[in-house]
Amino acid sequence: MNPSDIHWSTIGAFWASITAAIIAVSATVINYLFFRSSVDPNVIVYALHDNRRPSIILLVIENIGKSIAKNVKFSFSRSLPQDAFGFDDAAMPEVLNKGPLFTGIPALGPGSKRIITWGQYGGIHRSIGDATFNVTVRFSSDKILPFLSTDHEVICPIDIKSFEHTDASDDNWDKKSAEQLKIIADTLVKLSKST
Repeated sequence: MNPSDIHWSTIGAFWASITAAIIAVSATVINYLFFRSSVDPNVIVYALHDNRRPSIILLVIENIGKSIAKNVKFSFSRSLPQDAFGFDDAAMPEVLNKGPLFTGIPALGPGSKRIITWGQYGGIHRSIGDATFNVTVRFSSDKILPFLSTDHEVICPIDIKSFEHTDASDDNWDKKSAEQLKIIADTLVKLSKST
């Protein structure tokens, strides 16, 4: 056997070992990330149009993760308005000083939500304008393995500008059906009394 053949086979074996090690480490990291996504809580905050009340915008706190989030706390990149009602002539709303975004949440289970009536487009826009602000959510989880961190942080951008010129029509069909049923019931009562 030629000594140069041995040299090239050694180099080839070395690079094959390096490649196998990189693949093994990558697979381990991917499995770890998959494991964490299947067991960790993940608390987010977002704005949502209220389908049952025309023109109302909600702030929703939701745990979209797979386990309980504990000691949930919120901080803001700027002051957040509360009860921001009104349209073009809206008064300047108060700064947030009550509710779960202010006081925090001791525990939020998987799939659990807290829904806050934030206000109407005009009132919110008067306070924050076209700016986007960040809500930073900090929370902890139960320790699954000794080396896993139990502290988590999620940054959620919130804006009001994206609600401009969106549909705020009344599509609360439950309420409309109940109103129509009441009209029918009142008419039947009047008919029965007249006979």
